[in-house]
Amino acid sequence: MAKDDKRIIDMTLEGEFVSPPPPPAPPIGARLMVWAIVAMVLIVAAAIVALTFWFVVMLLPLVFAAALIAYVAFRYQMWRAGRSFTIRRGPGRW
Repeated sequence: MAKDDKRIIDMTLEGEFVSPPPPPAPPIGARLMVWAIVAMVLIVAAAIVALTFWFVVMLLPLVFAAALIAYVAFRYQMWRAGRSFTIRRGPGRW
């Protein structure tokens, strides 16, 4: 038994298919809403990038200060131990 699904094949007398009518354009409110959402996403993305950049720029002085303190502490420890950064080859004190 054939299933009746109520589909209709629309053809001209020459045997060509009739193209369906173009879908109606969305209302102006819907188009405006799409552009508002796109603009909002771009603004939020720009804000996240700006805040990340600001955070990194604010942390750079702290990172440099910590690196300087670590370097000075390391040099002080090397000085107290009586060592230097030079590599000594041959007989001598290790």
